[in-house]
Amino acid sequence: MRGRRRTFLIAGAILFASTALSTAAETIRPPLTARDSGAIRADAGLTGQSGWMLIDLDTGEVLDQKGGTTPFVPASVAKLPTAAFALDAMGPDHRFETTIIGTGGVTGGQLTGDLILVGGGDPELDTDALPALVNELTQRGVRSVRGGFYVDGTALPQLREIEPTQNVDASYNPSVSGLNLNFNRVHLKWDARGGKRQLSVEAESRRLSPQVDGVRVAVASQPGQPVFSLREQDDREIWQMSKEAFRGRSARWLPVKRPEAYAGEVFRTLASDGGIQLAPARLVNTTGQGEVLARHRSRPLGDVLRDMLRFSTNLTAEVSGTAATRSVGLKITTLAESAAVMNAWAASIGGFAPGDPGFKFANHSGLSLDGRVSPQRMVQFLAGLAKRAASPGKGHYRLPGGIAAYLKGHNVKDDAVPLDYDRLEVVAKTGTMSYVRGLAGYIATPGGRRLAFAVFSNDLARRSSRGERVNKGWMRRARAFERALIRNWVIKVDKST
Repeated sequence: MRGRRRTFLIAGAILFASTALSTAAETIRPPLTARDSGAIRADAGLTGQSGWMLIDLDTGEVLDQKGGTTPFVPASVAKLPTAAFALDAMGPDHRFETTIIGTGGVTGGQLTGDLILVGGGDPELDTDALPALVNELTQRGVRSVRGGFYVDGTALPQLREIEPTQNVDASYNPSVSGLNLNFNRVHLKWDARGGKRQLSVEAESRRLSPQVDGVRVAVASQPGQPVFSLREQDDREIWQMSKEAFRGRSARWLPVKRPEAYAGEVFRTLASDGGIQLAPARLVNTTGQGEVLARHRSRPLGDVLRDMLRFSTNLTAEVSGTAATRSVGLKITTLAESAAVMNAWAASIGGFAPGDPGFKFANHSGLSLDGRVSPQRMVQFLAGLAKRAASPGKGHYRLPGGIAAYLKGHNVKDDAVPLDYDRLEVVAKTGTMSYVRGLAGYIATPGGRRLAFAVFSNDLARRSSRGERVNKGWMRRARAFERALIRNWVIKVDKST
């Protein structure tokens, strides 16, 4: 027993000594030293231009900047002011409504007038939501409709795509309307294995996936055709898929160009499943006439926008932004017109002149090369937002204002740089296009400083020569530069605290 006790005491002493040495090593570790931000940019090996600015939200002091007044293409950073604009105009509890309107009474199970599916701008309406509308109709006693079936998407501007310069088959560039379904996309599935030629086009959501007839896909008979090309014939959207792409078993999303007709067809299919036969849908502007027979309400706007900022959904951004503009009584017809309203609103928040070339978003999603934003104006806007009171229960626990609570956390951790990452928080919106990168948001440092920042990198010369496909090497270097820059800021700022 004495030998065991001696061994145990020796082992404990060794463990205590090693722990003490480790603690001492941590104690005497040389402090982290902040570097010049320009040197960090040079080390990244990033081509093109970059600009950045960092300010203290509590004092207004500019802590670091380079190229702060240079306008850059912002990409999806545009969604940050869009979210703030929509929240300010409509409030976080706003819900978009999709309604079914009847223009006549119900007699003996028959609607004596017309049935109209009216979009209220819901960006998240999907196939799964439509059966509940059908059920409400049947509960109201509707079994048939004497008149016609119509669809109305005029609550918002009706556009065939967000950005005309993008590829026609880009699913992230769908149509925009007051009546949207499944993010205005259809799901194409094919099976070419073993000589098969199976193709299906479906209005797919989580539970339901009915076939769609108004959008069709055919395989090209000759090789060498574009992967996808589109023509319209007899009120149908007809896609041609290249022979080279039609291989194996796979699937992909395709954008819809006529969202009202698409939503009308899917609703008509589900109404038939529910025992209500409808004529093919026709477009109409209801101007508010008729009785509401059924209603679907979206999630609260705050939840919708939080996911929009997280997943960077272009349709949600454009619908939310244009809905915000129309909610204040302005009858805009283009995305650029709506963005101009947002830009003027943002100027009042940031304290700079309307029309400033340093804050000129071209739409609400950032899917454009026409918009320009400088780090200085973006940071001034963020600082202005931070001065505004957050909605009750919807603020960020460490950062001022309301919009910070909707932004996604941004990870800048590097094990080789021993910061207190548990107490470091970065919330931001990213922007990514071919040779275009942006990042803007807020930082709460371990030392308690509250900061606003913006970083943009563009190489438009390479983009123009190499196309729209994202260069992974350039983008990796841009992201690494951002993370290193933010870590360096924290070292610099907390050292002076």
